[in-house]
Amino acid sequence: MRKKQVSLLCVRVCFVALATFTVGCQTTRRPSAVRSADNSALLVQVSQDPSSLMWNEGRFKSGEALKQPTPPIKSATDTVALQTRAELSLLGHMTRSAGENARAILRHDLRNVKALKSLIKAALIDRKPHEALLLTNSAMSVAPQDAELFSYEALAQYQLDNPLYAKALWNKALSLDPMHIPTLMNLGVLLFQNGHSKKAGAHFDRVLALQPQHLDAQVGRALVLSAEGSHDDAIAALESILKKTGDNALVLENLALISRERLKDYKKASRYVERTLALRSADRRSIETAVGMRQELRRLMAGQEKRLTDENLREMAETPTAAVGEISGNGGQSGSSELQKMEESIK
Repeated sequence: MRKKQVSLLCVRVCFVALATFTVGCQTTRRPSAVRSADNSALLVQVSQDPSSLMWNEGRFKSGEALKQPTPPIKSATDTVALQTRAELSLLGHMTRSAGENARAILRHDLRNVKALKSLIKAALIDRKPHEALLLTNSAMSVAPQDAELFSYEALAQYQLDNPLYAKALWNKALSLDPMHIPTLMNLGVLLFQNGHSKKAGAHFDRVLALQPQHLDAQVGRALVLSAEGSHDDAIAALESILKKTGDNALVLENLALISRERLKDYKKASRYVERTLALRSADRRSIETAVGMRQELRRLMAGQEKRLTDENLREMAETPTAAVGEISGNGGQSGSSELQKMEESIK
C-alpha cells in the first residue's frame, strides 16, 4: 500500500489514490455515520475509503458521558442503549469505550451480531486486522450471509496488505447486497488505487445513484476526472462541493494536490493549503499534511522564481549586446557620412 501511496496523485486525498494519481489518498479513514441505501438505519461506517468528508462534521464531541461505568443489562432496552453508546463511541474514535459497551452486551448474549460488529469496527479503527478477522469469523458463525461482515473481513485483509483477497471478499459482499454503500466505496477506491479509474468511477456512480448527496462519492468522481486528464473539471467539481459544505480539509487537500501535481500552479495550491490551516475543525493529520505541503510549495515556488530570475538575467545579458550592435551599426553609418563630407571639403 505504501508503494501505491507514492505512485498516485489522488488527494492523499478523502479518497481515491491511484497508480498514477495520488490526490486524496488516505489509507486510515476515520469512522463516519452513513445511512443505509433504503434510509432505514444510520450506521457507523468504517471504510478504507480515505476521504471521509463527514468526519469533521459528524465527529462526536461530548464523549464524557460515554466514559461512565457500564450498567448491568436488565432488559432489551438496556441492550439497545449499550449498542447506541458503542456506536457513538466509534464515531468519537473512542474504541475502548465502544469495546466495553459491546462486551457488556456479549456477556449477556454471545450471539449478538451488532455487538460483534462494534468490536470488529473498533479493531479495524485501531489497525488490529488479526483481531478483526477472529471477531468476523465468530460473527459469521451466527450470520453467514451478512454482506457487512464480508466487507469487514475484506478491510482486515486489505490492512494485512492482501488487496486481491480483499477485492474478492468485497465482490462477495456485493453479490449478497449490491446496494451496500461502504463496500461500493471500498472497492471503488481499491480499483482507483490500481489505475482502473473508469471502473472506479462506475462504483462511485452507483453510490451516487443510491445517495446523490454522498460526499465521498462526489469527491471520488472528481478525482476520477483528474486521473483521466480533466483537471480543470475536477477542480470545478471539488469547488462545487466546497460551496455546499464549506471549507473541508479533505477537499482542500485534493485541490492543493491537483493544483500542484497536475497544473503546476504552486500559488493556487498554496492558497488551498492556507485555507486548510485556517480551519478550526481540521484533524491533526490534515494539519500535519498541510504544513508539510506548505513547506514543499515554498521550495517549489522559490525554485520557480529562481528559474525566472535566471531567464531574466539571460535576457538582460542578451539585450545590451543587441543594443550595442544597433548602436555600432548606426555609429558606423554616421562615421562614414562624416568621412565623406571631409573628403569633399578637401577636394
